[in-house]
Amino acid sequence: VAAAPTAAAAGGAAAPLLDKGHGERDWSKSEKNRKMRMEGEGKIPGWIGALCYMVLGFMKEILFTIVPQKNIVLTGDRIGLTRSAMFMFIFIIIHAVGNLHVFLGPDDFNGYGYFYVRLYWTGFGFPANVVEEYILLAALLHVFVALKRTWDISINYTVASGKLNLAISGITLLTFMTIHLFQFRFGATQPFKLCPPPYLVNIGTIFHLRLNLFWVDTPGCTTVSVRDIYRMEFEVFKSLEWCLFYIFAVVVFSIHMCLGWEKAVPAPSLEIPKRHQRKAIHVGYVMTVFIALVYVSFPIY
Repeated sequence: VAAAPTAAAAGGAAAPLLDKGHGERDWSKSEKNRKMRMEGEGKIPGWIGALCYMVLGFMKEILFTIVPQKNIVLTGDRIGLTRSAMFMFIFIIIHAVGNLHVFLGPDDFNGYGYFYVRLYWTGFGFPANVVEEYILLAALLHVFVALKRTWDISINYTVASGKLNLAISGITLLTFMTIHLFQFRFGATQPFKLCPPPYLVNIGTIFHLRLNLFWVDTPGCTTVSVRDIYRMEFEVFKSLEWCLFYIFAVVVFSIHMCLGWEKAVPAPSLEIPKRHQRKAIHVGYVMTVFIALVYVSFPIY
Protein backbone atom coordinates (compact mmCIF):
# COMPACT_ATOMS: atom_id res chain seq x y z
CA VAL A 1 0.00 0.00 0.00
CA ALA A 2 1.43 3.41 -1.02
CA ALA A 3 2.11 5.82 1.80
CA ALA A 4 -0.15 8.85 2.00
CA PRO A 5 1.47 12.19 1.09
CA THR A 6 2.47 14.36 4.02
CA ALA A 7 0.28 17.23 5.13
CA ALA A 8 2.93 19.74 4.18
CA ALA A 9 3.14 18.50 0.60
CA ALA A 10 -0.66 18.47 0.31
CA GLY A 11 -0.91 22.01 1.53
CA GLY A 12 -2.52 21.15 4.85
CA ALA A 13 -2.19 22.77 8.25
CA ALA A 14 1.51 21.98 8.46
CA ALA A 15 2.29 23.78 5.19
CA PRO A 16 4.36 27.00 5.55
CA LEU A 17 2.22 30.17 5.44
CA LEU A 18 4.82 32.00 3.29
CA ASP A 19 7.14 30.40 0.83
CA LYS A 20 10.19 32.53 1.37
CA GLY A 21 11.67 31.43 -1.89
CA HIS A 22 8.90 33.23 -3.80
CA GLY A 23 7.73 35.84 -1.26
CA GLU A 24 10.79 38.13 -1.22
CA ARG A 25 10.64 40.97 -3.74
CA ASP A 26 13.61 41.68 -5.92
CA TRP A 27 14.12 45.47 -5.84
CA SER A 28 17.12 45.42 -8.16
CA LYS A 29 14.92 45.80 -11.25
CA SER A 30 13.03 48.70 -9.69
CA GLU A 31 16.27 50.47 -8.80
CA LYS A 32 17.60 49.84 -12.29
CA ASN A 33 14.48 51.34 -13.87
CA ARG A 34 14.65 54.35 -11.56
CA LYS A 35 18.29 54.89 -12.43
CA MET A 36 17.40 54.80 -16.14
CA ARG A 37 14.63 57.35 -15.58
CA MET A 38 16.99 59.67 -13.69
CA GLU A 39 19.45 59.47 -16.57
CA GLY A 40 16.65 60.50 -18.95
CA GLU A 41 13.58 62.69 -18.45
CA GLY A 42 11.93 60.73 -15.65
CA LYS A 43 8.23 60.04 -15.98
CA ILE A 44 7.27 63.50 -17.28
CA PRO A 45 8.98 64.69 -20.48
CA GLY A 46 9.59 68.21 -21.82
CA TRP A 47 9.52 71.58 -20.12
CA ILE A 48 6.49 70.60 -18.05
CA GLY A 49 8.46 67.70 -16.60
CA ALA A 50 11.46 69.92 -15.87
CA LEU A 51 9.21 72.40 -14.06
CA CYS A 52 7.42 69.66 -12.09
CA TYR A 53 10.61 67.95 -10.94
CA MET A 54 12.18 71.31 -10.08
CA VAL A 55 9.21 72.42 -7.96
CA LEU A 56 8.95 69.03 -6.22
CA GLY A 57 12.66 68.97 -5.43
CA PHE A 58 12.59 72.59 -4.30
CA MET A 59 9.62 72.09 -1.97
CA LYS A 60 11.09 68.88 -0.56
CA GLU A 61 14.30 70.69 0.39
CA ILE A 62 12.30 73.55 1.90
CA LEU A 63 10.34 71.04 3.98
CA PHE A 64 13.57 69.46 5.19
CA THR A 65 14.71 72.87 6.50
CA ILE A 66 11.66 72.84 8.81
CA VAL A 67 11.29 69.15 9.70
CA PRO A 68 14.26 68.05 11.87
CA GLN A 69 16.57 65.56 10.15
CA LYS A 70 19.54 65.04 12.47
CA ASN A 71 21.81 66.91 14.83
CA ILE A 72 23.76 69.80 13.32
CA VAL A 73 27.17 68.61 12.14
CA LEU A 74 29.61 70.59 10.01
CA THR A 75 30.58 68.33 7.13
CA GLY A 76 32.06 68.80 3.69
CA ASP A 77 28.82 68.30 1.76
CA ARG A 78 26.61 71.12 0.49
CA ILE A 79 23.17 69.94 1.62
CA GLY A 80 22.97 72.57 4.36
CA LEU A 81 24.20 75.21 1.92
CA THR A 82 21.57 74.28 -0.67
CA ARG A 83 18.65 74.04 1.77
CA SER A 84 19.44 77.31 3.53
CA ALA A 85 19.80 79.05 0.14
CA MET A 86 16.43 77.75 -1.01
CA PHE A 87 14.72 78.83 2.18
CA MET A 88 16.19 82.33 1.85
CA PHE A 89 15.14 82.47 -1.81
CA ILE A 90 11.54 81.78 -0.75
CA PHE A 91 11.87 84.65 1.73
CA ILE A 92 13.28 86.91 -0.98
CA ILE A 93 10.26 86.18 -3.18
CA ILE A 94 7.82 86.86 -0.32
CA HIS A 95 9.73 90.01 0.63
CA ALA A 96 9.61 91.26 -2.98
CA VAL A 97 5.86 90.66 -3.23
CA GLY A 98 5.31 92.35 0.13
CA ASN A 99 7.34 95.39 -0.89
CA LEU A 100 5.05 95.86 -3.88
CA HIS A 101 2.65 97.43 -1.37
CA VAL A 102 4.77 100.58 -1.67
CA PHE A 103 2.98 101.24 -4.97
CA LEU A 104 -0.38 101.28 -3.11
CA GLY A 105 0.51 104.15 -0.79
CA PRO A 106 1.62 104.75 2.80
CA ASP A 107 -1.32 103.00 4.47
CA ASP A 108 -0.67 99.75 2.62
CA PHE A 109 3.10 99.80 2.98
CA ASN A 110 3.19 100.85 6.62
CA GLY A 111 0.37 98.43 7.40
CA TYR A 112 2.38 95.66 5.78
CA GLY A 113 5.34 96.51 8.01
CA TYR A 114 3.15 96.61 11.11
CA PHE A 115 1.76 93.17 10.24
CA TYR A 116 5.16 91.64 11.11
CA VAL A 117 5.38 93.71 14.29
CA ARG A 118 2.08 92.20 15.44
CA LEU A 119 3.73 88.78 15.21
CA TYR A 120 6.49 89.66 17.69
CA TRP A 121 4.77 87.48 20.28
CA THR A 122 6.13 84.46 18.34
CA GLY A 123 9.74 85.64 18.73
CA PHE A 124 10.50 84.11 22.15
CA GLY A 125 10.82 87.51 23.82
CA PHE A 126 12.94 89.18 21.11
CA PRO A 127 11.76 92.21 19.08
CA ALA A 128 11.25 90.03 16.02
CA ASN A 129 8.88 87.30 14.90
CA VAL A 130 9.77 83.63 14.57
CA VAL A 131 10.05 83.81 10.78
CA GLU A 132 12.65 86.59 10.97
CA GLU A 133 14.61 84.60 13.56
CA TYR A 134 14.50 81.46 11.42
CA ILE A 135 15.70 83.43 8.39
CA LEU A 136 18.58 84.78 10.46
CA LEU A 137 19.56 81.22 11.45
CA ALA A 138 19.32 80.10 7.81
CA ALA A 139 21.54 83.02 6.75
CA LEU A 140 24.13 82.23 9.42
CA LEU A 141 24.14 78.56 8.42
CA HIS A 142 24.54 79.53 4.77
CA VAL A 143 27.46 81.86 5.53
CA PHE A 144 29.30 79.41 7.81
CA VAL A 145 28.93 76.41 5.47
CA ALA A 146 29.87 78.52 2.44
CA LEU A 147 33.00 79.83 4.17
CA LYS A 148 34.00 76.33 5.27
CA ARG A 149 33.54 74.89 1.76
CA THR A 150 35.45 77.81 0.24
CA TRP A 151 38.30 77.28 2.70
CA ASP A 152 38.40 73.52 2.13
CA ILE A 153 37.94 73.49 -1.65
CA SER A 154 38.61 76.82 -3.37
CA ILE A 155 40.97 78.83 -1.16
CA ASN A 156 44.05 77.95 -3.24
CA TYR A 157 42.50 79.05 -6.53
CA THR A 158 43.06 82.48 -8.03
CA VAL A 159 40.28 85.00 -8.63
CA ALA A 160 40.78 84.63 -12.38
CA SER A 161 39.88 80.93 -12.15
CA GLY A 162 36.27 81.77 -11.32
CA LYS A 163 36.24 79.36 -8.37
CA LEU A 164 35.84 82.26 -5.93
CA ASN A 165 32.95 83.99 -7.73
CA LEU A 166 30.33 82.68 -5.31
CA ALA A 167 32.46 83.60 -2.29
CA ILE A 168 33.15 87.15 -3.53
CA SER A 169 29.54 87.82 -4.51
CA GLY A 170 28.37 86.26 -1.23
CA ILE A 171 30.59 88.52 0.90
CA THR A 172 29.37 91.52 -1.12
CA LEU A 173 25.77 90.53 -0.43
CA LEU A 174 26.50 90.00 3.26
CA THR A 175 27.88 93.55 3.42
CA PHE A 176 24.82 94.91 1.62
CA MET A 177 22.38 93.02 3.86
CA THR A 178 24.09 94.36 6.99
CA ILE A 179 23.75 97.94 5.70
CA HIS A 180 20.20 97.27 4.51
CA LEU A 181 19.10 95.93 7.91
CA PHE A 182 20.53 98.86 9.86
CA GLN A 183 19.07 101.27 7.33
CA PHE A 184 15.52 99.94 7.02
CA ARG A 185 14.90 97.37 9.77
CA PHE A 186 16.54 99.28 12.63
CA GLY A 187 16.54 102.79 11.20
CA ALA A 188 14.77 105.65 12.95
CA THR A 189 11.44 106.65 11.39
CA GLN A 190 8.65 109.14 11.88
CA PRO A 191 5.41 107.89 13.53
CA PHE A 192 2.44 107.15 11.30
CA LYS A 193 -1.18 106.78 12.41
CA LEU A 194 -2.86 103.67 11.07
CA CYS A 195 -6.02 101.64 11.66
CA PRO A 196 -4.87 97.99 11.59
CA PRO A 197 -7.41 95.21 10.97
CA PRO A 198 -8.51 93.40 14.15
CA TYR A 199 -7.37 89.96 12.90
CA LEU A 200 -3.95 90.66 11.31
CA VAL A 201 -5.33 90.64 7.74
CA ASN A 202 -8.38 92.49 6.43
CA ILE A 203 -10.20 89.60 4.76
CA GLY A 204 -13.27 91.75 4.12
CA THR A 205 -11.38 93.78 1.53
CA ILE A 206 -11.67 90.88 -0.91
CA PHE A 207 -15.47 91.18 -0.96
CA HIS A 208 -15.23 94.90 -1.68
CA LEU A 209 -12.81 94.32 -4.59
CA ARG A 210 -10.09 96.33 -2.84
CA LEU A 211 -6.58 95.46 -1.73
CA ASN A 212 -6.15 97.07 1.69
CA LEU A 213 -5.11 93.87 3.41
CA PHE A 214 -3.24 95.50 6.29
CA TRP A 215 -5.39 98.52 7.19
CA VAL A 216 -9.04 99.50 7.52
CA ASP A 217 -10.90 102.78 7.14
CA THR A 218 -14.09 101.98 9.01
CA PRO A 219 -15.55 104.87 11.05
CA GLY A 220 -14.44 104.80 14.69
CA CYS A 221 -11.57 102.35 14.10
CA THR A 222 -8.78 102.24 16.65
CA THR A 223 -5.59 103.91 15.44
CA VAL A 224 -2.07 102.95 16.44
CA SER A 225 1.28 104.63 15.87
CA VAL A 226 3.51 102.60 13.51
CA ARG A 227 6.86 103.12 11.79
CA ASP A 228 6.58 105.26 8.66
CA ILE A 229 8.75 103.03 6.48
CA TYR A 230 7.01 104.45 3.38
CA ARG A 231 8.44 107.90 4.05
CA MET A 232 11.81 106.47 5.06
CA GLU A 233 12.14 104.55 1.78
CA PHE A 234 11.43 107.65 -0.26
CA GLU A 235 13.93 109.66 1.79
CA VAL A 236 16.65 107.03 1.29
CA PHE A 237 16.07 106.68 -2.43
CA LYS A 238 16.12 110.43 -3.00
CA SER A 239 19.87 109.94 -3.04
CA LEU A 240 21.25 108.83 -6.41
CA GLU A 241 24.18 107.16 -4.64
CA TRP A 242 21.88 104.95 -2.56
CA CYS A 243 19.81 104.08 -5.63
CA LEU A 244 22.90 103.01 -7.55
CA PHE A 245 24.22 101.05 -4.55
CA TYR A 246 20.89 99.25 -4.20
CA ILE A 247 20.70 98.42 -7.92
CA PHE A 248 24.32 97.22 -7.82
CA ALA A 249 23.44 94.90 -4.92
CA VAL A 250 20.48 93.50 -6.88
CA VAL A 251 22.80 92.76 -9.82
CA VAL A 252 25.25 91.00 -7.49
CA PHE A 253 22.37 89.00 -5.99
CA SER A 254 21.28 87.93 -9.48
CA ILE A 255 24.80 86.75 -10.32
CA HIS A 256 25.14 84.93 -6.99
CA MET A 257 21.74 83.29 -7.38
CA CYS A 258 22.41 82.13 -10.95
CA LEU A 259 25.83 80.70 -10.05
CA GLY A 260 24.43 78.93 -7.00
CA TRP A 261 21.36 77.63 -8.84
CA GLU A 262 23.54 76.13 -11.57
CA LYS A 263 25.43 74.19 -8.91
CA ALA A 264 22.34 73.19 -6.91
CA VAL A 265 20.22 71.71 -9.71
CA PRO A 266 22.49 68.69 -10.42
CA ALA A 267 22.63 67.85 -6.69
CA PRO A 268 21.35 64.30 -5.99
CA SER A 269 19.16 65.58 -3.15
CA LEU A 270 16.92 67.49 -5.60
CA GLU A 271 16.35 64.34 -7.68
CA ILE A 272 15.92 66.20 -10.98
CA PRO A 273 16.41 63.82 -13.96
CA LYS A 274 19.59 64.51 -15.89
CA ARG A 275 17.94 65.57 -19.16
CA HIS A 276 15.74 68.04 -17.25
CA GLN A 277 18.58 69.73 -15.41
CA ARG A 278 19.54 72.20 -18.13
CA LYS A 279 15.89 73.25 -18.51
CA ALA A 280 15.53 73.63 -14.74
CA ILE A 281 18.62 75.83 -14.67
CA HIS A 282 17.13 78.13 -17.32
CA VAL A 283 13.83 78.30 -15.40
CA GLY A 284 15.84 79.42 -12.36
CA TYR A 285 17.53 82.11 -14.46
CA VAL A 286 14.15 83.46 -15.57
CA MET A 287 12.84 83.49 -11.99
CA THR A 288 15.96 85.32 -10.80
CA VAL A 289 15.67 88.00 -13.49
CA PHE A 290 11.99 88.53 -12.66
CA ILE A 291 12.67 88.91 -8.93
CA ALA A 292 15.60 91.24 -9.68
CA LEU A 293 13.37 93.48 -11.81
CA VAL A 294 10.86 93.69 -8.96
CA TYR A 295 13.56 94.84 -6.54
CA VAL A 296 15.04 97.31 -9.02
CA SER A 297 11.61 98.88 -9.48
CA PHE A 298 11.61 100.20 -5.89
CA PRO A 299 14.51 102.70 -6.13
CA ILE A 300 13.47 103.65 -9.66
CA TYR A 301 9.94 104.39 -8.44
